[in-house]
Amino acid sequence: MTHTTVASEAGARADLAALPDLSWRPFGREDLPAIAEFYAGCEAHDRNPERQSLAGLQEFWDSPRSRPDADTLVGYDPDGRVVATAWAGCNRAVTEQRGVYLGGAVRPDRRGEGIGRSVLRWEIAHALAWDHATRQEGYGPLAMRLYAPSDQADVRDLAERHGLAVERYFFEMSRQLGDSPQVPDLDDVAIVDWDSARSRETHQVVDRAFHGHWGHVDRTDEMWDEATGSEAFRAEWSVLAIESSTGTVVGAALNCAYEQDWRATGIPEGYTDQLAVAQSHRGRGIARALLLESMRRFAVSGMQAATLSVGAANPSGALRLYENLGYEQASSTCAYGLVRQAQH
Repeated sequence: MTHTTVASEAGARADLAALPDLSWRPFGREDLPAIAEFYAGCEAHDRNPERQSLAGLQEFWDSPRSRPDADTLVGYDPDGRVVATAWAGCNRAVTEQRGVYLGGAVRPDRRGEGIGRSVLRWEIAHALAWDHATRQEGYGPLAMRLYAPSDQADVRDLAERHGLAVERYFFEMSRQLGDSPQVPDLDDVAIVDWDSARSRETHQVVDRAFHGHWGHVDRTDEMWDEATGSEAFRAEWSVLAIESSTGTVVGAALNCAYEQDWRATGIPEGYTDQLAVAQSHRGRGIARALLLESMRRFAVSGMQAATLSVGAANPSGALRLYENLGYEQASSTCAYGLVRQAQH
């Protein structure tokens, strides 16, 4: 693995400015339709299973947690076309691990000109400068990560040249809905509608269920509310597992509609974004029941497939469960990361 020298943020920004025929500015809300169209073109070229949407970009821009003025840049050519984005989204709400999302991209017909190298250098430099300027006693490590299709060689080479290593592979899995099995009855557990009044309780159950999983950090209430209030979230598809004897939430399936994916594939699908069962209640078929009820709701709404993503090294046996329910791998995504441990 080779490493480039980490530039100062000012130096990295100067390198971007020196690229010929490109002008850079932070994402403005008025830029988002053009940026969404730009990402769609990149994702189609790269066969990326994870796609941006205009609504998602707007939610990012509007979130009180976001700082698009500091964390983003968009590069335009003289004709006003988006050529590249530089996006180092710093999670300012969580200190257990200081996460930075590296979401830059370069238009396919402008790759090979050194733009991507300058973009990633700025993203890393910005993340390091932010961490240095804001770090306090007790903060956890800085984790910078980008995600790309596993077979995207140009991203792999770029990431490795900048010190980012392969951390995890994720399988995107899909199941046709024509023959969904019947939802089983469970002893002392009922599968019921999503209840916004129980959102806080569900939040705690879901976060606890993922303790120890790679990359997991507990979310603030604000982060949870943004997820369950997003344009993609579907309350009518989402379900809770309630223990009848205690009336407590012991599991949940939070389901979403990523319509930008439908437009790309031509297949309307329901996506299970979060599937969680309390550790004390595992091994009782609750996860299976939550997924089957989700499938039933997808089908009633006219969806043709049920989809989800799972880590290839998931320790909970989730991959085996999904395969037993008929899910098949459709694509694979790779997470590249650069982690700087906290200095004590």
